Amino acid sequence: MAITIDGKNYDETKFSVKLRNTIIARQEIEQSKARHEIELEKIQVLTEYYNNSISEMMKKEKLQPEKE
Repeated sequence: MAITIDGKNYDETKFSVKLRNTIIARQEIEQSKARHEIELEKIQVLTEYYNNSISEMMKKEKLQPEKE
């Protein structure tokens, strides 16, 4: 099976075990990064939802800022 690294194809069956494990570790890091980016997007959506909910509740309760 071939693997592309820096735009060049290599026969990964010729890689040492250490090199293969390092490549796998890097792939896992990239997958983890993608999962974290998705989680951050979810957090942003929820933050906006709660911010809007707070604003709506404050309007319903007719709250005014305190005077300085």
